[in-house]
Amino acid sequence: MISGLALTSQAQAQEPELIHIGGVQGSIGDDETDFSSPLAGETVRVQGVVSQLYLDSSGNQGFFLQERADATDGDPDSSDGIFVFNSSYDSLRTLYGSPAEEEIGSRWDVALGDEIVLQADVGSYYGNIQFSGGSAFVYDVVDTGLDPLEVVETVEVSPPDDADDSTRYFRRHLGMQMTVPAESVVTAGRDVFGSDGEVWAMRGDHEVAQRDGYSQRAFRDAHPLDNVPEETFDDGNGYLFVLGSFGVKATEDDPEAVIAPAKTYDVIGEATTGGVYYTFGKYTVNVAENLELEAGLEPAGNHPVEPPGRGEISVASYNIENLYDFRDSPDSGCDFEGNEGCVEEDDQVTPPFNYVPASYEAYETRMLREAEQIIDDLHGPEILMTQEGEAQDVCSVNPEWTTDSDLGADRLVCDLENAGADNEQRDGVPDSLQELALIIAELGGPEYTAVGDLDSSDTRGIMTGFLYQADRVSLAEVDADDPVFGGSPGVDYGTEADEINADVENPKALNASLPQDVLDRCTSSGVYACDGHDVFSRPTQVAKFVVEKRGRDAELYLINNHFSSGPDGRVLHRTEQAAYLAAVSSTILRHDWRANVLAGGDLNVYPRPDDPFAEGETIAGDWTGPSDQLAAMYEDSGLCNLYDTALWRQPEAAYSYTYQGQSQTLDQMWTSWWLDWAVTDVATAHINADYPADAPGEEPAYGAYGVSDHDPEVVTLNLRRLW
Repeated sequence: MISGLALTSQAQAQEPELIHIGGVQGSIGDDETDFSSPLAGETVRVQGVVSQLYLDSSGNQGFFLQERADATDGDPDSSDGIFVFNSSYDSLRTLYGSPAEEEIGSRWDVALGDEIVLQADVGSYYGNIQFSGGSAFVYDVVDTGLDPLEVVETVEVSPPDDADDSTRYFRRHLGMQMTVPAESVVTAGRDVFGSDGEVWAMRGDHEVAQRDGYSQRAFRDAHPLDNVPEETFDDGNGYLFVLGSFGVKATEDDPEAVIAPAKTYDVIGEATTGGVYYTFGKYTVNVAENLELEAGLEPAGNHPVEPPGRGEISVASYNIENLYDFRDSPDSGCDFEGNEGCVEEDDQVTPPFNYVPASYEAYETRMLREAEQIIDDLHGPEILMTQEGEAQDVCSVNPEWTTDSDLGADRLVCDLENAGADNEQRDGVPDSLQELALIIAELGGPEYTAVGDLDSSDTRGIMTGFLYQADRVSLAEVDADDPVFGGSPGVDYGTEADEINADVENPKALNASLPQDVLDRCTSSGVYACDGHDVFSRPTQVAKFVVEKRGRDAELYLINNHFSSGPDGRVLHRTEQAAYLAAVSSTILRHDWRANVLAGGDLNVYPRPDDPFAEGETIAGDWTGPSDQLAAMYEDSGLCNLYDTALWRQPEAAYSYTYQGQSQTLDQMWTSWWLDWAVTDVATAHINADYPADAPGEEPAYGAYGVSDHDPEVVTLNLRRLW
């Protein structure tokens, strides 16, 4: 061997050449965008040490193979390691007639610290350059019992700030062992996907991590606390890195094991090392040992919501994230496990289309946690706009229910046999929201009335809704001539209104067909994707409340929204949703320019000037950024975005969601000019996005916190200024 590499003899001239792993991975230049292997599809032989074992939640196994530190190709732009996927097996075949077969037989048991010569076909799995056990054979076992971290190079993670450069940095280390240094700072609550999890972090010596207090976090571009605040759309926060669970699963020999439940601001107490793997568009460092965390700042203490003062009320908006109940509705064939399926327009829906909880107990526990947040962290707002509650109505309140009755699942009386108008317990109120209201009262919180137009639901059965304290506010009476709630709404959008618009009711869902030029461009995915033929898959919902003080009434219009998801997908569709919402608010203001209008919800796109597409960036074809999807709201709605107020008052708290370690704002509140005079505070309760998501079978690490993926928004209003 020369420099640790066993060279090919003349007798083996027809056999694959023994090459460096770096030759398989390829050298990645500073402007490189093609990360495929230069030897894709070819059969090669490489030599390396089994540096780490791999296990995923399906029980699939594998290992990382890396050359000795003194036997690499010496090219810093090529990786010295590679991943070997081995399906459900813990051994590999030896090559017929090879030294390995002669020495150990037909199979080699995968062993950490073995140095082997491997013959395999160069493949790729969704961008991860790898070998697969089906075409891989052990040619020779060179050494055994090595300490991998003593003989291979372990690189301390240190990605550059620029996102493109960061991608190239990790690609140059794909398959290699990488060390996450102690004092690294977590930048978002642990995310969980089934039985897999991930944690985003940054080095503790990065300039952002060196900041004081709650500004010690990564913000999406176009934020005064971004690491390049002077640019509208900048480097993409490439200094972030993500830690995965595959190494922890292998070490613990448990497919259900998940990386530790980290929250934002936690500090990684001890250095930990793992292999770099590419999955779902991300390079993950799959540490072999679970994280030892030192508690950092408490995210919930970042400008928490203050209780309303004397003469004030509050209105909140809360995405309660897929609050589906554990009752099988007779109105739906795709509601529950075992259902036969259902059809929406021309698309077959395979059951269950929603997120059925594991049990009624799991469903109730979720509601208990959300109820605690509404009581303790939101301070029982007079009105609560919700998104993502299940649109199911087959139950009504048990006449025997009281706040002290302890009825559990029997707090609602349900008819699970009869569908439609024949159902004996339907009362026009979504069951999940109604049960949440009862649980809030049982815990000693306000007594809420639940309402919502069931026509605001989408195909998978979620809807917007309202909870309100009937002793503080009431629903206004509406008549057939009302410009919004009447039988012929005056919403000027330009396409045919849906039949539901003719309903005379409060609250009321509103919708219309998409413009033909948009429909002509609709595709199944990407920026041109459309979620149906209407403007909304989940119709916008309007409610008019009456606030009374000392015999004087003030009307308050609330417009509750849940736009289509994906800021950089369904761009045309979401732009039309903003235009329709603007048309609804301008209709109200056209009939009363002093109307108190508050529009909010999960808009699934960022406020100006933050945008998924930078100026000049290609969106599709000759369509370039910015996409400015909320343009109609800024220019035609008559409303102003309270995000601007929050950003000015407390920039470190101006966000409602985290994605890939970055803070961003999807949930927003907009007020009319007249109502803006009554706003005394706007705040986001940071009680979810920064806390770890729950893993299966794991008790919540932080009690009620982390029950949703969105943080609620709360607006406080001075009653004297409403009139």
